[in-house]
Amino acid sequence: MTYKILLSCTLVLLLTACGSDDKATETQANLIPTPPTTYTGIFLDSVVDGLNYKTASQNGQTNGLGEFTFQEDEMITFSIGGIELPSTPAALYLTPLELYQTNDINKIEVVNLLRLLQSLDLDGDASNGIEITESTHQLAANLNIDFSASNFDQQVTELVSQSGAANQELISATMAIEHFQLTLSQISNNNLTTCTTTHEKVGHSGFFNTFAHNVSGKATIIDDCTIEITQFSYDGGGPDVYFYGAKNHQYANEEAFPIGQQINGKTFDNASIMIKLPQNKSLDDLSGLSVWCVDFAANFGQMEFTP
Repeated sequence: MTYKILLSCTLVLLLTACGSDDKATETQANLIPTPPTTYTGIFLDSVVDGLNYKTASQNGQTNGLGEFTFQEDEMITFSIGGIELPSTPAALYLTPLELYQTNDINKIEVVNLLRLLQSLDLDGDASNGIEITESTHQLAANLNIDFSASNFDQQVTELVSQSGAANQELISATMAIEHFQLTLSQISNNNLTTCTTTHEKVGHSGFFNTFAHNVSGKATIIDDCTIEITQFSYDGGGPDVYFYGAKNHQYANEEAFPIGQQINGKTFDNASIMIKLPQNKSLDDLSGLSVWCVDFAANFGQMEFTP
């Protein structure tokens, strides 16, 4: 006991005189680094159970709720056996859209990934969740699939037929998209969210002023990390275009940040889009939004959140 007290006092004396055991304990605690926060996210086509994942600090398989763990600012990579999917910033909710950095549900890579996941579901009913079995991972151990290839179907035929899943053939693009649209509808209706509604800006909204490329629409703060864009129009022009958040419309400032995926290359006409704030940002970090072209620092349209 005497030794422990002397050791505590020695640590305290590095900063101040050793006055009490309580003060020494407090100082020791201050010298211990705070461990990083671990978050739980969900991968969705519907919830996908048994998908391999890895980040810089975490690894494992998604559970029956589709959950994975990650730490702030990490990239995450999902895989089925040797089929490695594109890495993406880890977030509370991820879908094939985020993996392929798009809002286009008809993008060929997205569609083919949806088809494969739903085809490999053990019971063949994606409406009750998708389960990827260990035997499927083993069958796919040496596969390297190109989801954009014209012969994609041929690449995965054997995997699907031998997986032991209810579907012995790859399901159609139409079926896969229809199911995924139901999942996206659930997300949009806020049936799936871990965001609170405590911030004073929740409910604030505003309309975009049009500067270029026919940008128009309304943005509304739904909860502490979700913004809904409605009546949105944009002709898809310009390279590297995102929704950008900033204070006082300073979108060229280094503190401004993108929200959601790249939106150029697709025409929007009275569309509705849900975007999530990045994990390290809050509603305190913005007062408005811009449809912002990163390459040319060009503001195609902006709005201000007001009560």
